[in-house]
Amino acid sequence: MNHHGEVNNVAHEGPSEAALAAFEHAPGLLAVAEGPDLVLTAMNADSRAMFGDLRGRPAAEAFPGPAGAPIVARAREVVASGVPFVAEEWRVPGSTTDAFYRCVLSPWRDEDGRVRGVIAQGDDRTESAHRRAASAAVARTREARARTDATTEVLVTLQDAMLPDGLPIVPGLSLAARYLLAEDGASAGGDWFDVLALPDGRTVMVVGDVVGHGVRASVVMGELRTLFEERVRLDGDVVAALEALERRAHRVAAARSATLAVAVVSADRRTLHYCTAGHPPPLVSSAAGETTYLPGSGAAPLGAGYPFVLQEHPLSEGDVVLLYSDGLVERPGRSVSQNTLDLAHLVGRVVAAAPQADDESLVECVARRTVEDLTRAGGMEDDVTLLAAQVVAAPAPLELVLPALPDTLRVVRHDLSTWLDSVGVGRLDELALQHAVGELVSNAVEHAYPPDVSRAEAVVAVRGDLLPGGAIELSVRDHGRWRAPGAERGRGRGLAMARGFADELHVRHGEEGTRVWLRYWPSTEAGLLTSSAAPGRSQGHEPMVMEADEGRLALRGAVDQRSADEFRRRLAHATRGGTREVWIDLSGVTLLASAGVQTLFEVLEPADDRGAGRVRLVAPMGSPAQHVLDLVRLPYVTERAGDRPSS
Repeated sequence: MNHHGEVNNVAHEGPSEAALAAFEHAPGLLAVAEGPDLVLTAMNADSRAMFGDLRGRPAAEAFPGPAGAPIVARAREVVASGVPFVAEEWRVPGSTTDAFYRCVLSPWRDEDGRVRGVIAQGDDRTESAHRRAASAAVARTREARARTDATTEVLVTLQDAMLPDGLPIVPGLSLAARYLLAEDGASAGGDWFDVLALPDGRTVMVVGDVVGHGVRASVVMGELRTLFEERVRLDGDVVAALEALERRAHRVAAARSATLAVAVVSADRRTLHYCTAGHPPPLVSSAAGETTYLPGSGAAPLGAGYPFVLQEHPLSEGDVVLLYSDGLVERPGRSVSQNTLDLAHLVGRVVAAAPQADDESLVECVARRTVEDLTRAGGMEDDVTLLAAQVVAAPAPLELVLPALPDTLRVVRHDLSTWLDSVGVGRLDELALQHAVGELVSNAVEHAYPPDVSRAEAVVAVRGDLLPGGAIELSVRDHGRWRAPGAERGRGRGLAMARGFADELHVRHGEEGTRVWLRYWPSTEAGLLTSSAAPGRSQGHEPMVMEADEGRLALRGAVDQRSADEFRRRLAHATRGGTREVWIDLSGVTLLASAGVQTLFEVLEPADDRGAGRVRLVAPMGSPAQHVLDLVRLPYVTERAGDRPSS
């Protein structure tokens, strides 16, 4: 066979016509290369159809580039070593899709055993390779989903452990909360809320948002929540508690730029004092459904150094106050201003309709409908936290005076159940209180009076009060003679059982009889949920894109946790490490999340008195960035002098 693939006409050496036909029409790829340059001397029909007629050309020339170089190098190794080489899946790039072949390179030897070239064989494995690739992709998707589910489960567990177990039950205020964890594990965690019932009758509500997401943000959130609660409970000073968080933010970088909204409802339920530390302001709805966003108090996120000042707003019976995180007003597909209007309109409609079911208060309905309707309509990209409170009439105390008869216990249980239901006590807390009071009443009926006392004198009085600090106080009183436990068989067992069901239990006895009272701190459930948004609906904002020009950095899309590191690096480069003035154009930003805000705080802080390294922000009126910058009190201009910001 010569270098054109033609058979030499030597009878005793040349292949037969049948052999040539078999080579020509053999399925798969067949080629022969020989000599130091591995010149292709023969190619079967399939090879020529795949690569074209390359006979007479060196292998390195016939198969150039990254796709061919490795197989040519392997062919040279086969010639040098005489050892065959097998590649199970050799990728052959195509114009529309890649093909895959099982490639075998075998040494071609002379009669004396000298390697004169290489015989290359290729069997098409494209279909099986694609099947394996598809199967591997499915497996990777399942694995990624499993990792995401596991991450979400960890975050749900962590958030559940660090958020309050429930909401207190306080006189004159109906409370409800919803916490919806973002579906995307990379975006979940960091929001928090709490409600503190103080002994002086005030009720403190707080919603906060820590920069970042995931486990670290949840841990920082738990630390801030605990520090805030401990400081408020010390003496009720909310401003001092915020200042404690500010000091903590100066020591812990992860707490910087965290935002909070704090609202304090006065003991008489007539005044709301509040502070917005870089956080969306409270929304107040009247009983008729007229909604108002309260003006910001002027404070900035933690670490910014601004003072915390409480603003005041009057309250009336029926008013509903909402605190919420920015995840509720930064839904994809709509501007912040549209989302804030959506929230106000929805709350107003729900309050005006007052759809109270037997097992759902108005604020529970507001919390449920707000989160469900708004996230269903536009999806969500961040955790959503909502805290709702309504000024209501304080419950009247329970007052019963009944004869000390065995049937009295049945009447007490019925009337106590009705009263606890009016207060808003849940089923499990009611069971504990029913058991405790039942033991105390039984004790009085059985042991307080001797048989000869008249029915008019042998009475049991039961009183129930909801105290300002959120405790239920129940007392059982008789006018009989105290007998110490143990004086009679079984005496004292009921008292011990009642103590086990109560948080506190006290006994006082004297000439006028015995009074036993207990205190119990009930709570209502605060809904901690995972996202109900459909897959993919949290991807409403385009990823961040930056365009650098002389002295100008224009941003588009979402400046969030995913893009914060890149934003920080590009900004450092643009300012040459803080030595050059740069304008940051935020006109095209659709989402300026807390991670982006933290980056802006970092680059704005080090500017010196001469303005060296000064970073200036451009945010047109009505833009999402302008709304956020106003909220966190970062300086900006609406248009750069002599230039129109990009849109």
